[in-house]
Amino acid sequence: MIDGKFLSAIVTAAGSGTRMNNSINKPYLEIDGKTIIELTLDTITSIDEFDEIILVIRPADEDNIRSILKKYDRDIKYVYGSTTREKSTFEGLKACNKNCELVLTHDGVRPFASRKLFYDTLSHLKKCKAVVTATKSKDTVKIADENMHVDFTPNRDYVYNIQTPQAFSYQTLFPMYEKYIESEFKITDDSQLFEFFDRHTKVKIVEGEYSNIKITTNEDILFARAYVESKRGDK
Repeated sequence: MIDGKFLSAIVTAAGSGTRMNNSINKPYLEIDGKTIIELTLDTITSIDEFDEIILVIRPADEDNIRSILKKYDRDIKYVYGSTTREKSTFEGLKACNKNCELVLTHDGVRPFASRKLFYDTLSHLKKCKAVVTATKSKDTVKIADENMHVDFTPNRDYVYNIQTPQAFSYQTLFPMYEKYIESEFKITDDSQLFEFFDRHTKVKIVEGEYSNIKITTNEDILFARAYVESKRGDK
């Protein structure tokens, strides 16, 4: 709980991993003897403030996840996801406890988000209804037109790469998801809902971590293994 408010964590792990051309779904690939989803859950289960943890999975991965969840003392509920990450998040939201007032969402394939990042996000949730983590863009970004010609260059000082965790007032987020599911809009992260349905509520940006990568390609696996090896060398 935070300030007496019931806090749920939703971890999405229902993607197909088609970009990797791998028969094993991304969350169940191993890095240094642990699956990616285990590395993620190791951090999330260490945060006592979460009153419940909901994992969103593919039906085909149920046997895998049952075996993994036996390793944790925390009660972790799982539900089946849908065709997109956003629709899978909605399935997780529908499964939240009826007392839920605050909710944090996180990609199951971001295994290196630190406990500090989670706590930084949750601390801002005490005053804000929407909080996202993000890193400042290191690169110059170009906006292209439909013909792949450069349209304009946004000021890099105001360009951020959005990550998870993200955290919200449940009573604010859930109705927007209900509207989204019935709409033709396309979002790529939860906070984008506010751009369509609630421009008055400010979305707070919390400084993220460059190591907090989302593992989506084979190159990301190489980085992840190198990162784990470097952390071992620090000890």
